[in-house]
Amino acid sequence: MELALLDFDNTLTTNEGIILNETINDIKKYVINNKICIISNSSFNELNEFKNKNNLDISFYSLSNMKGLILNEILESELNYNLINDLFLKFKDYIYTAWSNDLLNSYIYNYQERLNFLYPKEKRIIINNLEKNINYIIIAINIGIYDEFYEYLNELNLGYEIIAKDLKRNIVKIFDKNFNNDIIFKKIIKSFNSDFTIGIGDSLDNLKFIDLCDEKIAMKDSILATKIKKTTKYDNNHNGCLDYLINR
Repeated sequence: MELALLDFDNTLTTNEGIILNETINDIKKYVINNKICIISNSSFNELNEFKNKNNLDISFYSLSNMKGLILNEILESELNYNLINDLFLKFKDYIYTAWSNDLLNSYIYNYQERLNFLYPKEKRIIINNLEKNINYIIIAINIGIYDEFYEYLNELNLGYEIIAKDLKRNIVKIFDKNFNNDIIFKKIIKSFNSDFTIGIGDSLDNLKFIDLCDEKIAMKDSILATKIKKTTKYDNNHNGCLDYLINR
């Protein structure tokens, strides 16, 4: 059995975000004898809708939600809400804002009006404290408190990564320490116990999981093709990903 780890946007979809009927049909052919796991920044809901709408026997993991459905078992990070409330209290004078999303709502600490566009009112919950565990939290923290903030995260045994920064703040994603990308990707691959793994993607971010695969493939005409010389025959607008898996 082969395991194919695939990106979603601009790998399985066209540039316009459309899934071709040919792609859907080829996925169904491929998973008769093999397995597919999508690893994507698309939300858990979007990936689950894609799976269910097209009646596909696939697994997936959402990097944005830090949650996935792997071999029909839920895999997700979980942060203790009391730890995050302690974090809010200790650094309240240095946090510009903080936010987290579950499957239905966005939870926002120190809400700012400029966030209206990103977080529609009907799905926006403004919080002073969390009342339940969450998968992750993203905090915009004053850069001047850098050393104390990261030392405190280490004391709490929390995992974190800087996902953006400017002159005033760092944007930090905080999660269960055992849920960094390398650990999760290895755990996903191990859970399938496959004979051979293939990784296919289009962006440099995809290298993190593709590098763990036996065969590393870039989509034709993609940015990733500058790093991985082996590419699909066709681009993402012409079913290049599944054409490669079916016909190689």
